[in-house]
Amino acid sequence: MKLIVFGGSGYLGSRICKGLGADHVAYYSRSRNQDLDSSGCKWIEGSIGEEAKVVEAIKDYDTIVDSAGIWDQRQQKHGDVNIGGVKNIVAGIRKYDTDQRFIYVSHINVDFGPMEHFRTRRVTEGNVNLIKNIMVIRASNLFGYGSRLFSDLQVISRSGAKEIPATGNLAPVHVDDFVTVMAKNNGFRGSMNVCSREAVSLGEAVNVIRRANGEKPAVLVTKSLRSAEKSLSKLRELVGLDPDRLDMLNLNYYRENTSLYRYVPEPKSFTDYLQEGKA
Repeated sequence: MKLIVFGGSGYLGSRICKGLGADHVAYYSRSRNQDLDSSGCKWIEGSIGEEAKVVEAIKDYDTIVDSAGIWDQRQQKHGDVNIGGVKNIVAGIRKYDTDQRFIYVSHINVDFGPMEHFRTRRVTEGNVNLIKNIMVIRASNLFGYGSRLFSDLQVISRSGAKEIPATGNLAPVHVDDFVTVMAKNNGFRGSMNVCSREAVSLGEAVNVIRRANGEKPAVLVTKSLRSAEKSLSKLRELVGLDPDRLDMLNLNYYRENTSLYRYVPEPKSFTDYLQEGKA
């Protein structure tokens, strides 16, 4: 396999570069990753929004993964990265017409999530479906060393919030388990969901961190949707996270048709991970 990973220098992308067992790996990114460089991966500098560079970059690779994405729109926009970036990849695949395999990393809740993050990925999945040899793999919240999930939970934990909503379900998956599912589906075509059956709400996850630090847990608000929204509104005032990000962390990411347990019978536990202080 000759693999190129867009967004390969990032948290998930770097693990995909190492975890798919490819014979030759390149990562396309605006910045270098020294760990990948030392592992023999080739860096191709560029932005996913540059059509000519993207089309040229994928020419010699039989497997293309797009794990690019952003949480903060101050430097790049969701539409440019999600919609524009995939349009460029699709343009290249259709130009060369060599049955290149395209793996697109999307997210659970893409079908109805109201945030721009999800809306642009809905449009993107439509563009992805123009390719025959595709796999769309939809993730819940990924955890592991250096994860955005844990850093955001830390910010919320330190906010001093006395009440936190507990109405969603993060259904978290360890990043290595997620990559294992990708690696074991080399010939799969279509879409799949990957989430855990570990029911953990935003408030419950924050309280695990607080207890591990010897701090008083927050009151979990579950009585009514109105009460949960009120506590979430207060949380927005206390923390410096993007309001959309807080709303995303309060959604339900569990899907009954998850593919996780078919390929990872005993996935890593998020609660255990937090309690052991590995994050």
